[in-house]
Amino acid sequence: MASKKQERDPSSLKDNHSFPMYYPCLKIYLDKISTNSRVVKKRCSTVGISVAGITKCVLGDIKIASAMKSSGITVFGDSRIENLERLRKFFGKKQPLIMLRSPMPCEIDRLVDICDTSLNTGLRTIEKIEEACLKKNLLHRVIVMVETDDDREGLLPEEVVDFCSHIVRNYKAVRLYGLGTNARCISDNGPTAESMRILINLRKEIEDATGINIPVISGGNSSSWNLIGKGIIPDGVNQVRIGEAILLGHDTVNYRPIRGARTDTFILETQIIEVKMRNNRVDKIIIALGLQDVDSSNIYTCNPDLNIIGQSSDHTILGIKESGYKKNNFLTFKAGDIISFELNYFGLMSCMTSPFVKKKYIEG
Repeated sequence: MASKKQERDPSSLKDNHSFPMYYPCLKIYLDKISTNSRVVKKRCSTVGISVAGITKCVLGDIKIASAMKSSGITVFGDSRIENLERLRKFFGKKQPLIMLRSPMPCEIDRLVDICDTSLNTGLRTIEKIEEACLKKNLLHRVIVMVETDDDREGLLPEEVVDFCSHIVRNYKAVRLYGLGTNARCISDNGPTAESMRILINLRKEIEDATGINIPVISGGNSSSWNLIGKGIIPDGVNQVRIGEAILLGHDTVNYRPIRGARTDTFILETQIIEVKMRNNRVDKIIIALGLQDVDSSNIYTCNPDLNIIGQSSDHTILGIKESGYKKNNFLTFKAGDIISFELNYFGLMSCMTSPFVKKKYIEG
């Protein structure tokens, strides 16, 4: 079970004066993540959909997952077994966890100990899950993925009924729990109401063929927000797997802010290490941030008068826009000054994964 004892958090606001800052640093605003969790959960609840909070972008971070849980997210999903192990250790045995990526054969023994549910696409993998569960006297639930919009994992719709019937007939320790789909992960296609109806129709065919109830229709990820927000997601879809919409506060089709959500949940800060002058004015700013930390194509300067003009493994070069030259404060840039950035999903993932980027959690 999770420990009740709270460790001293060196990043809390009231303790900031006691701890030096190190850079590059990712500031993580837990209260804003909680706000986004509440906004997403409330909207989904109004149309009968439960939310699985997805933590793969943030390395299964316990503080971030706790912020989601404090706002009513009760199920978590991740694509990496190590992240799921972290969540299981912290939240305890009763926490529902979903493995999002079909497990590799080498991790199935760990999978069935850690997760009660996984997304799957192959009978060989499900057979291995069955064998592991029988040895351990466990029951595991599978959501069968169907290819509808994304050119990623999943069975073709015409393969699904026979596939699921085989599971029901032949496996005792594996339970067919649901059907799911993805969109906007590989392709540029957004989800459609028609693709969701494919799942709903398939469920009816499988239930007629097998006589069992399939409780879950998992209708995609944050790209489904447009359908949810517009109220056009079909009846029968009762789960979505939401990461980016909670973490960054926008949909993933048009990248528009979600009403009521915060988009300033993460801010990346780093220090200037050199200022180059030309004609008595700032020409270039070099900061201690490189490809080893985050690809510059996935971050955006908070200062509108700065732009990114180049990057190496260890350095990022900033230029001054013409509008910036009219502002005298640019002449005061010096080594040690802080430059701030917003991030997209892949920028956030890189920073959370990088051991070189310090994490600073801010509450309240």
